[in-house]
Amino acid sequence: MSVVTVQEALKQIAEGKDFDSLADALMDLSPEQATTPPPGCPYSIATVVFHMWFWQDRWLKQIADIHCEPFHADDSDFPTIQADAWQMTRDEFFAGYVKLRERATHVAVFEKTTQFGDTVEGLLLRSAIHTAYHVGQVVLLRRLI
Repeated sequence: MSVVTVQEALKQIAEGKDFDSLADALMDLSPEQATTPPPGCPYSIATVVFHMWFWQDRWLKQIADIHCEPFHADDSDFPTIQADAWQMTRDEFFAGYVKLRERATHVAVFEKTTQFGDTVEGLLLRSAIHTAYHVGQVVLLRRLI
């Protein structure tokens, strides 16, 4: 895989090109819009953003050699977010995304193996793909609001 591929993927998701940028998808939502699941949907946009941040944070910690307990699928990464926590949730996600993009410039450590056997490059790419997948959900949820 090319270093440029990881950096370009993270850039494209942040800035958009053929799709909504992260800011376009998230910045203009009111707390009520962000935290109310549309009819028939299991999650609100804020819950999806928390989920993206949760995994982003775990992968950044693993890249930084900070120990993480194994995750046991229990839906704790999909909590209900209250309206008064929306801005903080969104802002923490954006701050983490900036860190991901910054980490993607440290190409000398891309092949380093992390705690659960992934390389740094693999975790950065996984985060980009994971974010893109869920931003697509956010765009759909916005249309349903």
